[in-house]
Amino acid sequence: MKEKIKELYALVSGTLIIRLLASWCFSAVFVSVYADGTFADLDGYKKVGLGLVVGVIFISFAVFTALSFIFKKIPTDRVLLPVFFGIYTFFIALSADSWYTLFGLGAAWALLWFYYGQKGWVFIKKDIGKNTALFVTVLSVTLFVILVGAASFFRYLTFSCPNYDFGIFCNMFYNMKTHFTPYTTCERDVYLSHFAVHISPIYYVLLPVFCVFSSGGTLQLSQIVLLASGVIPVYFIAKKYSLSNLRATLIACLYVLSPVLASGTNYDLHENCFLAPLLLWMFYFFEKEKYIPFGIFAGLTLLVKEDAAVYVAIFALYMIFDRKKVLPGVITGGGALVYFVIALALLSHYGSGAMTGRYSNFIAENGGLAEMVKNAVADPAYVFSQLFVSKDGSVSDKLLFILQMTLPLAFLPFTSKKPSRLLLLLPMVLVNLMTLYVYQYRIGYQYAFGSFVFLFYLSILNLSDMQPVTSRAVLNTASVITAMCFLFAVLPRFSHYVTLYVADYENYAAMTELCESIPEDKSVVCSTFLLPHLANRDDVYEIEYHDPVKRGEADFVLIDMRYKNKTFIEKYEELGYEISDTLEVNGKKLITVMTK
Repeated sequence: MKEKIKELYALVSGTLIIRLLASWCFSAVFVSVYADGTFADLDGYKKVGLGLVVGVIFISFAVFTALSFIFKKIPTDRVLLPVFFGIYTFFIALSADSWYTLFGLGAAWALLWFYYGQKGWVFIKKDIGKNTALFVTVLSVTLFVILVGAASFFRYLTFSCPNYDFGIFCNMFYNMKTHFTPYTTCERDVYLSHFAVHISPIYYVLLPVFCVFSSGGTLQLSQIVLLASGVIPVYFIAKKYSLSNLRATLIACLYVLSPVLASGTNYDLHENCFLAPLLLWMFYFFEKEKYIPFGIFAGLTLLVKEDAAVYVAIFALYMIFDRKKVLPGVITGGGALVYFVIALALLSHYGSGAMTGRYSNFIAENGGLAEMVKNAVADPAYVFSQLFVSKDGSVSDKLLFILQMTLPLAFLPFTSKKPSRLLLLLPMVLVNLMTLYVYQYRIGYQYAFGSFVFLFYLSILNLSDMQPVTSRAVLNTASVITAMCFLFAVLPRFSHYVTLYVADYENYAAMTELCESIPEDKSVVCSTFLLPHLANRDDVYEIEYHDPVKRGEADFVLIDMRYKNKTFIEKYEELGYEISDTLEVNGKKLITVMTK
């Protein structure tokens, strides 16, 4: 009798509850399709009565029960729950209006996978082959390049990329191609080397590609390919830790479909995109104890930007204190420190100096980098207080940033058994959290790339220490959350720019033709969104910041009439310019051209 009671209890507490949850998820999918509204708008659900919801749950429960009797050898209940919950999750990812909604669903997925793990329910019991691993990885890379690449490329085609920070790089690459120098005229409204602002010789790596395909679209796609290429060292690092083909493939997919990488391309090309693949190759060659290629990639990382030395120096600390590689660590850290000092000296002497203003919360008026370090060391309580406070005094922005960086990894960076591994959290702390410069703690900008790959590397290390049951549950959870966040971050952007281009193709084609008709040997002053398409010349300036009296007049003035720019027409008319051409398509003024 007791045995039968136990069996009945196991049935009710296990199978029937799983079946009921699957029925509930099916009902949620049905209602989502049936309702006129979306998840974020409950108005469409007004016509959905409670009786309909209960009825769908009851009918689906009956159907699932029948299926369990018909297909006795197939665990239908345990399969149907993640299937319908996954479909519902997909709907949510497409219509949710908040990251927190996705995080809540992620918590539910974590409970599900850990429950399945404890029950020993594994869907793929055997490891996959190398060919399958390669196919899945290539498929995820292709998805990333197509969706994120198209969003960035069509952003350029729809004249949505501003001068800051894209037109300046279009003009810089033109000068690199024609004069082999990284000069611009539109970055500070004067002929100036970009390296006077940021020392980034790594850009020359892209020059051969730009010389063949000289377009702003080339620069956009190059960034996407560079970020995606980091999947190769990620896979190799996972295999170095003897992870199965399946787990290594899932890790590779987690990297390439990360919302951090996809969102970081929202505002066009930046040198930080080099950090992801270069740091990952540096990690890999360190793991293989191949110090010559390790040194090469550490050196290339330093060439990304003057502050890239921070990443190399932090990794050197990890080498010394966690892996006990004292001599290689000292050489690496010492080299990074020397380069950092030299780079700052060059910027101070020849350029605009280090951008210490981004850490003004640690620096008194007229203070410098040394004062920032002193204050951080002298008052650690103040440091901790700044880690969670945003510019507006709230804590929501930075807490959201931390969740966006770590929850798609199922909090793996925080599960380390070795305290010394926590050194790998320092890039996120120093670069993203200690500052009040809002762009550095938002994943929609490029400043998270370097910190993210440190977190990703740390996640692989921590995952390799876990028991199989736990690691499966964690990887499954991370996979679902990453997929949700990727869709949420990418699809609206992809849809927006592609739809915009298709709907107004005639307008953009006419605007492109007009910009290409301006002779390259003529100087131009133009609106910010026109500048990337007019950057192929020695003298091009952004109209919002250009001083025609101080800097001299231009041969052509092009004003973007999609926005309220009538004041610029009046300004240049006072300087003796006249309207020489107006681009108008279907009764809509697009560009006004002025000459003297």
